[in-house]
Amino acid sequence: MKAENRLHFGVPIVEVQLDEVCERAADIAQLLLEIRAQQTGIQRSNQRGWHSQDDLFNHPAEPIKWLSEVIFQVAGKLIRHADHMPDNTELLLSSMWANINDAGAWNAPHVHLPCEWSGVLYIDVADIAPVSESGIHDGDILFLDPVPVGAPYRPATTVAYTPKVGTMYVFPSYLMHMVAPHFSDKPRISVAFNFRVAANIQRFAR
Repeated sequence: MKAENRLHFGVPIVEVQLDEVCERAADIAQLLLEIRAQQTGIQRSNQRGWHSQDDLFNHPAEPIKWLSEVIFQVAGKLIRHADHMPDNTELLLSSMWANINDAGAWNAPHVHLPCEWSGVLYIDVADIAPVSESGIHDGDILFLDPVPVGAPYRPATTVAYTPKVGTMYVFPSYLMHMVAPHFSDKPRISVAFNFRVAANIQRFAR
């Protein structure tokens, strides 16, 4: 597994491409669309888009169980490496949910505190995403500088990533991010997740 660990604003954003997810993406996407038809979504950062319940990893379907294990294993390895943790550091997959954005949907700026690490895995995105006048692609994920002092000190206040099917990004949960509007007629589908460091939780008495 080859991962790209980039520093933006001094914050690590790790990217990896998962071929095994690409091979099963169509079946997973169809299942998530079926789940959307059966369940009422919840409101988080989603604007006009559908956000599943936060415990998607509890869904009994085999493709979801498989995807949960992939996320747990791969993201856990990336987090330990990015945060210089020992290999035996216990991490907990605390939440996992599907995002389905139809035309006109987007996600407002938000963070995932109090979790320590978060990420997203893309299941169905456009092969060639349209580009806006700003240079941002349809459905890009944008990360915002947590200390936006601006030029000439740190001139780039945002950075945008254009995912492909099977792309996973992992980043600290405090990093503000958003999703650009989606305009294609085909739904844009991703699965997001949060991790907690077990030792941090155990420090609290109640």
